[in-house]
Amino acid sequence: MTVSRIALNFSFCLIVLLTTSLHSSLSQAQEWVYTTVEGDNLWNLSEKHLDRVTRFQQLQKLNNIKNPRQLQPGTRLRVPLKWIRSNPVPAEISELRGEAELLRAADNSVIPLTEGSQIQLGDRIRSGADTTLAIRFADNTVLTLYSDSLIRFDHLSAHGTTGMVDSRLNLLKGRMDTRVTPASGPGSRFEIETPSAISAVRGTEYRATVADEGQLSNIEVLHGKVVVSGADKKRLIKAGYGTQIATGTAPIPPKKLLPPPPFKKPDGPIRSINWIINWQTNEDAREYRIEVSEDASFNTLLWQQISEYSRAPLPDLPDGKYFARVRGIDQLGLEGQSSVLAFTLDARPQPPVQLSPADKKLLRGQSPELQWTASEDAARYHLEIATDATFNNLIVDDKGISGNRYDSSALPVPGNYFWRLTSVTADNEFGPAGLIREWETKPIPAKVDAQMSASEDGMLVASWPSTNDRETYQVQLAYDKAFNNIQTDSILTKPEMSFQPVKNTPRYLRVRTIATDGYIGPWGATQKVVPVTDYTPVAIWGSIMLLILL
Repeated sequence: MTVSRIALNFSFCLIVLLTTSLHSSLSQAQEWVYTTVEGDNLWNLSEKHLDRVTRFQQLQKLNNIKNPRQLQPGTRLRVPLKWIRSNPVPAEISELRGEAELLRAADNSVIPLTEGSQIQLGDRIRSGADTTLAIRFADNTVLTLYSDSLIRFDHLSAHGTTGMVDSRLNLLKGRMDTRVTPASGPGSRFEIETPSAISAVRGTEYRATVADEGQLSNIEVLHGKVVVSGADKKRLIKAGYGTQIATGTAPIPPKKLLPPPPFKKPDGPIRSINWIINWQTNEDAREYRIEVSEDASFNTLLWQQISEYSRAPLPDLPDGKYFARVRGIDQLGLEGQSSVLAFTLDARPQPPVQLSPADKKLLRGQSPELQWTASEDAARYHLEIATDATFNNLIVDDKGISGNRYDSSALPVPGNYFWRLTSVTADNEFGPAGLIREWETKPIPAKVDAQMSASEDGMLVASWPSTNDRETYQVQLAYDKAFNNIQTDSILTKPEMSFQPVKNTPRYLRVRTIATDGYIGPWGATQKVVPVTDYTPVAIWGSIMLLILL
């Protein structure tokens, strides 16, 4: 035998082997394999799963069964997929937040969507603003549809009670994500079509978005694998990657999704409304999507927001346990992997707003009357006043204040004080403590009475006691005791002033203190300075003796 003939024979055998292997693989791919249990026979299996009972004879022949009435438990039976009964099965709205419409294919009616609504073949769902809804399919696959979206149900069927479900949908507008149940056989199918792409999956979690008026689709795979088709080209997208498909073009090569940005966890329960939630910045993110849900599955959302910054204020929610989810969005608009934070909100009853005194207010002479707003949920208030910002040194700790005022005039002066309020409900629930505010009370500077003397050079000297080295003094010398016609008005840093003896008409002198914080004290006693005719020291001293204290 020649070498060429041997090669020819080998090639022929290889082709036969490959053809046989391919035929076998295709056949197996179109077969459902059933494992028998106690009590099974070919008759009841055909009645339960196949399109007609008489299939049991073909099933017996295909699997070489000798006794069709009694099957050994654990026997693996091959069942061609085309023999299995197919029947329509509805999807169902399992959760709904917001408003959405169901557009019935059967009669073109439009009805409000509610939890429990049945979705049939050809129906469409249109979601409103600030709406999320969860759709559950016959195999427990869950799809979440977000605000301002439109989806059509092109195929909803099941292969009898085999557990194999065939669901094909068309996302025409908006955004959705899925948690797909793993395939239970070759008849299992879950497919999402958009205006620019088709994605076929089994047993995975992924997101799909239709943007730019249907001209662009984004697919982001979180778990499992998705085959994405566009313009007769296919790409396999693995977990942690995404792709983008423009109308009429092939999917772009898989692009790695942005990593989850870690949250900055709060220290215990959140005690304030609109608390700022923070997460780690990602330099590759153009913005972030932040979401809040009541459950860790995020089947529906209570709130969501797009933020350019790595922080966002939480919405005004009732007290309770919640979950926050955040992810970065890259320059293509592909959304990355998410971080999830479980948190407890315990912000009610809210404390009242403190009205008076203003924070860090400096008062003179007497402590103020504290005033605040009435908190809607409060039956009474808990007032704390301390001499330190940590409230370790409490001087007022009153848990039974029913009004919205408190007279603090009994507190010692001078003093530096800190105060805060807590609302208390009728059933004795204490809310979070309010803001810490501070005030300081100082004594009113004492009146300053000047004393007169003469210096050796013949000048008159007015002097008074000094109370503080940093205080200044205002001294006025006037022609009238009403101080309408002032001769001298000086600000001095020392507690004395020298001036020439007065001539002809009397003068009037008074002094007051200016505190370091600018507070101006009361005027001291007004003194009358008598004119001097003889300017000898003896005469001047005599004039001083005649100074009249008014």
